[in-house]
Amino acid sequence: MISLDHTILVQMANFIILVLVLNHLLYKPLLRILDERKEKIDGTLEEAERMMEEAERKLEEYNSRIRQARQQAQQIVAEGRLKASEEQKRILASVRKDAEERLEKLQKELEAQKASAREVLRRQAEALSIRIAERVLGRSLSESQRGEVQ
Repeated sequence: MISLDHTILVQMANFIILVLVLNHLLYKPLLRILDERKEKIDGTLEEAERMMEEAERKLEEYNSRIRQARQQAQQIVAEGRLKASEEQKRILASVRKDAEERLEKLQKELEAQKASAREVLRRQAEALSIRIAERVLGRSLSESQRGEVQ
């Protein structure tokens, strides 16, 4: 049977002292280290989350800037095409106007040359008809007679 003598009290006192000593020397420092480690991990996780949010914000800002740059580039290209089209129309209108002016000028010159050629032909025809008349008649024609032949 189990006897209850004073050794049990000594063992209980030893156990309580051991628990107190271990608590003071081992458990409290170990719990403090674990708490510090947990706080450090939590802080690191919070920092990582903050950095992820910052990275996402910067990525969205970057994507927004890219979209704006593309829109501006498209707008610049569209404006360039519009300006080029307008410039092309202006140049074509100018070339047409110049061509029409040159054509009109050439037509006037042609009409003047035509009129001049007719005048020359008329004079030559008059001179030829006077010569023919003088040969047929066998004599020179007077100025009044020449006016009648003409």
